[in-house]
Amino acid sequence: MGGKVQLRFMRRHIQACLAAGQWRNKPRPPEHPDAGLHQRGAELQAQTLARFSRVRAACGERVLLVTPPSPAGWVWFEDLRCALQHIGVVVLRIDDEQRLTPALAADFRPTLLLGLDTDRLHQRFQATGMDHPSRCTRLLIPARDVAESCAPLSAAEARRLDRTASGAGADLLLSLHAEPFMQRSAVAWMRLGKPFVWLPQAASPFRDRPHACERVFDYAHLSVANPQRVRAVWHTMRHILARHHGLFGELETWGFGVPRLPVDEHARHQAMARVSLAPLVAPLLDSAADLTQRVYAAAASATFQITELSPLTRQHFDEDELIAVPRGPTSMRDAFDRWLDDRPARERVAGRALERVYRDHTSLHRAVQLIDEVRARR
Repeated sequence: MGGKVQLRFMRRHIQACLAAGQWRNKPRPPEHPDAGLHQRGAELQAQTLARFSRVRAACGERVLLVTPPSPAGWVWFEDLRCALQHIGVVVLRIDDEQRLTPALAADFRPTLLLGLDTDRLHQRFQATGMDHPSRCTRLLIPARDVAESCAPLSAAEARRLDRTASGAGADLLLSLHAEPFMQRSAVAWMRLGKPFVWLPQAASPFRDRPHACERVFDYAHLSVANPQRVRAVWHTMRHILARHHGLFGELETWGFGVPRLPVDEHARHQAMARVSLAPLVAPLLDSAADLTQRVYAAAASATFQITELSPLTRQHFDEDELIAVPRGPTSMRDAFDRWLDDRPARERVAGRALERVYRDHTSLHRAVQLIDEVRARR
């Protein structure tokens, strides 16, 4: 079966399974929220915000964030902007490379710039005189997708690499993905020998928190239907969708399910489910790369979740904090069946994940890490 035909089949099968589950299975009686988890989440949120308040105010950094042109990029950089501001760093986020003008550069005087390594950004470097090493450290994200990792470099990519090697591009490389993954997916960039900063995904203490809402769905899964995600959902979730009543989306990319939710609503909607399902796309199963932002957000909202085991999982969450199963035909379904009706056990796991994410994995932790690592690697 050809790739496009196979994807169409998978998507239609997922839609049919979802419809069967929604119409043939009555919703279970709602679970009332756990007041203790809600209270503990509020305490951890307040404590974390207080602990990180202005902790890097004396660093003198001025950070310019050039937002990557995608919904995920917007969430990442907006969370980072809020966190940097909270820890006392002067920060400005712009949504379009074209806003990086000589006037803006002269007025803001950045000491650190984060952005996606694209032709458009390189053009702005030339226009603003930032195309050479200076007091502003350029921390750029290699723009190559993992699906293209084995393809020959395009002419534009080769030009950007040459410019970077000559000092006109990145001073340091940045990614949400860990270095072993980047060594496979962005080989040419990593071979430049530039210092590499891994800034993992994280929960936002400004947004992701427990919500006092009833659990009216068996499961929740909200994602963008790119080809890898379609395959992951089909392989791991189709049996669950067919047998249970849940929350699935987003309509705009899947063509069915609930419409796209504002980012601020994700945690609340996850909290309306007994189980949040977070299968990983295939490349993330093979090497230490990324757990996806939804895993951290669900943990911070005290939502019990099931994901898949990767080489990175146990670096960030222990076995009693995050249920992670190996990829297999029935692994996620079996785990779902095991945990769905065991509310006390689910809440114990969710409570431990809540503690762990606020201890180690918020955007405030990442903001401090960013400032400290860049200052150490300059």
